[in-house]
Amino acid sequence: MNKPQQGFTLIEVMVAIMLMAVVSLIAWRGLDSVTRADHHVQASTEQTEALLRVLNQMQRDISLRAGVELTGPKDEAAGLAAITVRSSDSQGFRLDVIRSAPVAGDGLQRVRWWLKGDSLYRAAAPARDRFPLPPAKDGVVVLSGVSDVQVRVWETDKGWRQLSGNRREDPLGLEINLVRQTPQGVERYRQVIGPLR
Repeated sequence: MNKPQQGFTLIEVMVAIMLMAVVSLIAWRGLDSVTRADHHVQASTEQTEALLRVLNQMQRDISLRAGVELTGPKDEAAGLAAITVRSSDSQGFRLDVIRSAPVAGDGLQRVRWWLKGDSLYRAAAPARDRFPLPPAKDGVVVLSGVSDVQVRVWETDKGWRQLSGNRREDPLGLEINLVRQTPQGVERYRQVIGPLR
């Protein structure tokens, strides 16, 4: 008498291997999807953090502005504004601030923000405790992918007014609208700073 053979048939083994291959493929695709989503979230978070750093630095520069009535010899301090802003299609965005130095007691410094190409730049001059203040030059790129920056200023009797080719000194409030190109598409941001007096 022949003993019954124990084990699996070849067909059973092939079916088991095929099922394991299908489960492995599904698991791999799910893991790949989670990994791509994680990379997307990390990139988006880094972009948002960079933008927040820039907007917070701009707000800090403006909040540390020198008093509207700058002190110093009348001939040197005359005509200086703590904040000068310009926004036009031909000349672009530029914000000049005379602010307190980062270290208390070091005097004042000039800071300039401007848009060139698709990058937003910031330059800070050395601090000085007397006039004339050195100009802000040798800027660094603080944010890339910026396609447009528009500024509106607050006027007591007229409300928010668009700067179109004008420059404004010591406005009561600023509204900065920034348009940025990101991998997710065009994003628009708005920062309101004020009151400034």
